[in-house]
Amino acid sequence: MKPELESQNHPTDYQPEAEIPGKKDVTKSRFDYSTQDFQMLRTAIEESSLIRLAFYFLDYILRAQTSLFEQIHTQKNLPRIIASMSILSACLSAIYGATMGMNHSFLLVVSSAIKLPILFLLTAIVCIPSLYTFNVLLGQRFRFLQTVALMVMTLGTTTILLASLAPLAFFFALTTKDYSFLLLMHVAIFTLCGIYGVQYLYRGCSYIAFRMEQPLNNLLLRIWIAIYAVVGMQLGWRLRPFVGNAGSPFEIFRNEEAGNFYIAVWNSILNIFGGR
Repeated sequence: MKPELESQNHPTDYQPEAEIPGKKDVTKSRFDYSTQDFQMLRTAIEESSLIRLAFYFLDYILRAQTSLFEQIHTQKNLPRIIASMSILSACLSAIYGATMGMNHSFLLVVSSAIKLPILFLLTAIVCIPSLYTFNVLLGQRFRFLQTVALMVMTLGTTTILLASLAPLAFFFALTTKDYSFLLLMHVAIFTLCGIYGVQYLYRGCSYIAFRMEQPLNNLLLRIWIAIYAVVGMQLGWRLRPFVGNAGSPFEIFRNEEAGNFYIAVWNSILNIFGGR
């Protein structure tokens, strides 16, 4: 039996009526959202500049995610959503990137602030085609721009969390010069934020699949998430250094080819716990 998707006042065919401010229309599912929030979001998307819209998204990601998912489902103004969310992700990741280089030099602060948004952008460019292609081959009816919008909102969620933890990274950059500790701290923060970000992606895909009246291919999504994580780690390794080792000269990119991300993390663990 197909689930009932529409309530009388569902935003996709919303008709104004005398209503109590803040009244909530609830879909007959685990997903619900405020009609008022949805209408305000749609107005902001249509009327605001891209930069101002990015600040609206900052608020909506934190408190009204399902309204954003519904907007993606309607496929309206997706290019504006993608552009504005990309601006938000770039600005917030630059803030965190700057804190990563603070233990070394001003040049590394600037370099990391530039390279971290590039890292997120390249990861998205590499991973979006595979997500969309797998979806199409396995019967999901997601459109390409819907897939891109979900991806940039995943990056937006991740970078919001990163920016919220930037004061913590700043504190430790000022109070310790232990390269191994700082490296592991940043890896732990990126892991935490990345996990939350892909949970956001999963919720978005689940919502849109529900609205399209089709099951979500969970296996496909889990495989893609693993690909996304590996690509992000490998690109981060190629774009290093983000965290500087005190006493070492400034480099935009590290020259040596030996080693990989996993070996570097393992060596940092050994250094901290006295194994080496």
